[in-house]
Amino acid sequence: MIPPRLPGRRGRRDSQAGLTLIEVLIVIVVIGVATGAAMMGLNGADRGDRAQTEAVRLARHLSLAVDEALVSGMPLQLLWDERGYAFVQWQGDGTEWQSAAVPLLAARHDLRDPLRMTVSGAGGPVMIAASGSGPARQVDFHGIGSPWRVEFDGFSALAVPRGPT
Repeated sequence: MIPPRLPGRRGRRDSQAGLTLIEVLIVIVVIGVATGAAMMGLNGADRGDRAQTEAVRLARHLSLAVDEALVSGMPLQLLWDERGYAFVQWQGDGTEWQSAAVPLLAARHDLRDPLRMTVSGAGGPVMIAASGSGPARQVDFHGIGSPWRVEFDGFSALAVPRGPT
């Protein structure tokens, strides 16, 4: 039997009614604040490892460029300055270097301050050909945390820590 409603008890909530809008909004606000705090903490943790992150990224990009040179048969170049880098690819039908066919390689990658990169060896771009020919080059990342180096022999790239200088 269902108990009759009493006239003075209109605001009483049934235990099966669920959550109110206010309760849901409070939970959303708490989650938002916690997420914001966590993201700020992750940004701070990233500062010390940025050289490592960039070295690993460049090593992967160089490996992708070698794969692209092998598949397409067209050589690529790594163009760089201390603030960033991009890849260009030789086009067999033209007389000039153009943006790489792979969008990830064609887009310029800029480094955030105060991180810098330097490339050892003779000046000029780093050549990437299907033959793996070309002098070995080292790319150093420094400016935040411990420095890292990318060792590239024309066919494979490896990111390694350099230790304090």
